[in-house]
Amino acid sequence: MAIKRTYKISVRDLIGVCLKQGSLGSGYLSRTRALDGIREHTRIQGLRPECYKKEVPVSIHLDNIKFDLKIFGRIDGIFESEDFITIEEIKTCQQQAGMMADNPSPLHMAQLKCYGHMIAQQRNLDSVFLQLTYVRIGTQTSAENKAQYTAAELKNFFDSFVKKYIQILLDQINWQKVRNDSINDIVFPYEHFRKSQRQLAESVYKIVKNKKILFARAPTGTGKTIATLFPTIKSLGLGYIDKIFYLTAKTIGRTVALKALEDLKAVGLKLKSIVLTAKQKICFTSDDSCDMETCQYALNYYGKLSKAMSDISVYDTFDQVLVETLAQKYELCPFELSLDISLICDVIICDLNYCFDPRVYLKRYFDHGRQKITFLIDEAHNLHDRLRSMYSAALFKTDVLKTQKLIREDIPDLSKSLVAINKLMIKMKLQCKEDHDHFFESDEIPEDLLSEIRTFSGKADLWLDRNSEDSDIRRGLLDFFFQANIFINIAGYFDTNYKFYVQSIKGNDLIVRLFCMDPSPIFSDLIKRGCSSILFSATLSPIDFHQEILFNDTIQPYSIDLPSPFPKENFGLFLHQSIKTSYRDRHRYYNKIAALICDVINSKNGNYMIYLPSYAFLNSIIELIDKNDIENNILIQYPNMTEPERQDFLDIFSSEDAVAGFVVMGGIFGEGIDLTGDQLIGAVIVSPGIPQICPERNLIKNYYDQQDHSGFYKSYQMPGFNRVMQAAGRVIRTDKDKGIVVLVGERFNRRDYKVLFPYEWEDVCVVSDTAHLKSNLNKFWHKQNQI
Repeated sequence: MAIKRTYKISVRDLIGVCLKQGSLGSGYLSRTRALDGIREHTRIQGLRPECYKKEVPVSIHLDNIKFDLKIFGRIDGIFESEDFITIEEIKTCQQQAGMMADNPSPLHMAQLKCYGHMIAQQRNLDSVFLQLTYVRIGTQTSAENKAQYTAAELKNFFDSFVKKYIQILLDQINWQKVRNDSINDIVFPYEHFRKSQRQLAESVYKIVKNKKILFARAPTGTGKTIATLFPTIKSLGLGYIDKIFYLTAKTIGRTVALKALEDLKAVGLKLKSIVLTAKQKICFTSDDSCDMETCQYALNYYGKLSKAMSDISVYDTFDQVLVETLAQKYELCPFELSLDISLICDVIICDLNYCFDPRVYLKRYFDHGRQKITFLIDEAHNLHDRLRSMYSAALFKTDVLKTQKLIREDIPDLSKSLVAINKLMIKMKLQCKEDHDHFFESDEIPEDLLSEIRTFSGKADLWLDRNSEDSDIRRGLLDFFFQANIFINIAGYFDTNYKFYVQSIKGNDLIVRLFCMDPSPIFSDLIKRGCSSILFSATLSPIDFHQEILFNDTIQPYSIDLPSPFPKENFGLFLHQSIKTSYRDRHRYYNKIAALICDVINSKNGNYMIYLPSYAFLNSIIELIDKNDIENNILIQYPNMTEPERQDFLDIFSSEDAVAGFVVMGGIFGEGIDLTGDQLIGAVIVSPGIPQICPERNLIKNYYDQQDHSGFYKSYQMPGFNRVMQAAGRVIRTDKDKGIVVLVGERFNRRDYKVLFPYEWEDVCVVSDTAHLKSNLNKFWHKQNQI
């Protein structure tokens, strides 16, 4: 006999699911009001007589044919006497307490009635008194709504909610059976597994089943998206997990994941999936303002949502277009709608920040302890930098002054707090001038600065709570208030893995920053929000490097390093070791580099990418290349290209004319682009891509030097070499592609770089002059013509 599953839900959540109504909030919840609410609860409870029991836990178990249901809660207080029982719920409000007591919130009354039934059943009572006490914040005035209810009345009320929730659970269970039967029946959606793909899929399945963590280096062409999704979905069908989060930062990553799911659905998979789109990209409002108090898509959101969900649930694949279409149809906020739809979905495709960023992570999933969730983390080689950014915070002096100027006439008390913060920043700016980098660091956050920021935050919280009407002043204050709160929040993580620093920057500005040098202790806790995780990338090499910088000793991940599935003879790797590309020497080799680039492009007609370490380097080389030297049309990346401009650049690689794209390594054309076949036949990579020396990277370097003398390796060398591997990976994208990569720079031939080369680079051809390079390029292309 199958073991029935037990579902648990709090009374508050039960009411929320079955009775939720009203509009979306403003997005701002007063910290002060929340603290005042706690204080008022405690004060009222303290005034009650000896017969009053406070914070009384209560629960009830219901047995259904298909499952068990536990409903639980905590009652604010119970008056107990020999003659009667009175159950009390205490609610704080901003309106007059008497008005609220005369017209109590349906949600508040529903919660109290559910508690009344649970106590009446537990104690076998014929009736109970229910008392809803409203307390007005700031005045300590209170009023009660008290009435007697029979046990039968309360049971009927309670049963109506439970019946509705049980139907929701039954619909969910019925869907899961349809889904799981389809998962059991589906086969791999392609004719056969690629080389190494089955090995990856089997490893993923074992990791998910056993609730572990896996690092997987899967070279381009492995088919890692389907090789991670397919076995994880199989695990979903067997009940090892309840939900899959596929985390990817790039549009192409979302596209590939959706394509893999569609291919699985084409062979019979029944599964619901959604792509979460950033709020600013999906919002219907024409400007940056998001006023939930007046937005037509926020007003009566929950009333409209309850009517829409039954229609919405017939769909299985929710992309941005469908979410926007549904949101328009039912006049719902598209971003909030996507989050609510995600609750009925099995696979959620989204950015990392929705799982890990303290500013925007999804509390509905990750505020309740460890969940039966698997994280599939694509492009995991970028994860460390993303985490470091998420758990760092900064304030700019110009923002302080801008906000102070905005509010000084209308909110003088708050203005004084900003003046105090600015004065401290001026003192720090003077300290910066004493340093040649206009920079100074500390192992501690200055207490006076943090104290003033907290003072400002507290005062701003009060003002915002009492002034809810939209205005330029309120919006401007709210912007800086959020920045200050992020700073305060991140300060709570500050320890030996952090540095506080101050830096003067252009335009007479100053940045004050809490900088996370090592996010591994934080991420070691964050990853436990799920029960299993797969971190994968084509350039997750060396794997031990990524394990060290992402996790501390409390996490013991597994790893798998797969060979390339492509024929070795289709790829030619060349290393020119006689050119120096260091910052000190490069200018003497510009002419040689330009000539080498022309020789590579002229070795075979076709499209090439030329990767250079900076815009300055790129411009210096471009000046030396005459259009008469090569037949290819020249494309040049420039800073701050928009998404349409980026796409236009890439589209030219599909034209009939041969092109040579000169781009910056580590930029928008360095990874996440998929140019197959003749769209790209070669790449020249100039220098090991070491990031520009800067104070932040030096802080990281010094930190790791103190740990294990690996500072340069972890802060400069590996981040640069990751850029190189990503750039090289643009060339061979399918088993039919043929192409070459030329590494330019004597450092590539040093032992400390050679040991970083992935398996598929073991046959690198090292040359010392241009003639030798041209000869070997010609041999490679001649051989390809014979294959």
